Amino acid sequence: MAKIEQVELMVQDRAMHCAGCESRVETIAKRLPGVVKVKADHKTQKVTITLDIERTPAVEVRQKLELAGYRTA
Repeated sequence: MAKIEQVELMVQDRAMHCAGCESRVETIAKRLPGVVKVKADHKTQKVTITLDIERTPAVEVRQKLELAGYRTA
């Protein structure tokens, strides 16, 4: 059974500069199994993700974003 949770991450160092960055962050997260919904906002540096944490834990999403240059807290 799916265990759906909403996770909020803050991108550090104002790494998301524009709508293109938002799109890149959303695409990276959406490619992971279990991710249901992603919304990135470069103005607030916030990424809100709805995911099945049994398929992909939040730490894995953070790792993928950090590999792409978006360090999160």
